[in-house]
Amino acid sequence: MVRTLCDILRLRGWDSRGVNSGSEAVEIACTHQYPFVLMDIMMPGMDGVSALKAMKQCHPSPHVVLMTAHTGAERLAEAEREGAAGVMTKPIDFPSLLALLN
Repeated sequence: MVRTLCDILRLRGWDSRGVNSGSEAVEIACTHQYPFVLMDIMMPGMDGVSALKAMKQCHPSPHVVLMTAHTGAERLAEAEREGAAGVMTKPIDFPSLLALLN
C-alpha cells in the first residue's frame, strides 16, 4: 500500500516518501517539513494517532490524513481532537484522496 500510494502521488507530481512504521514517520516529519502526511492508524510500533501527536510537537503545521480499515470510534475521535486533517477508510478512494490533497 505504501509503495502504491507513493507511486500514485509521484505520477501526480508530488514528492512522496514512504516509510513503514509510526516511529519512522515521526522521524521524517520532524526532519523534513511536508505539507501533508498520509499514514495508517494501525502501524508497527507506534500507531498513527500517537505518531500524529509526536509530529505536532515537532511541527504544528503538517496536515495529517489517517487511513484505517477498522478502528474504534474513540480512537477516531481522538485523532480528530489531535488535529487530523481527515480520516479515510480503506480501501482508499483515490479520487477523494487526490481531491483532499489538491
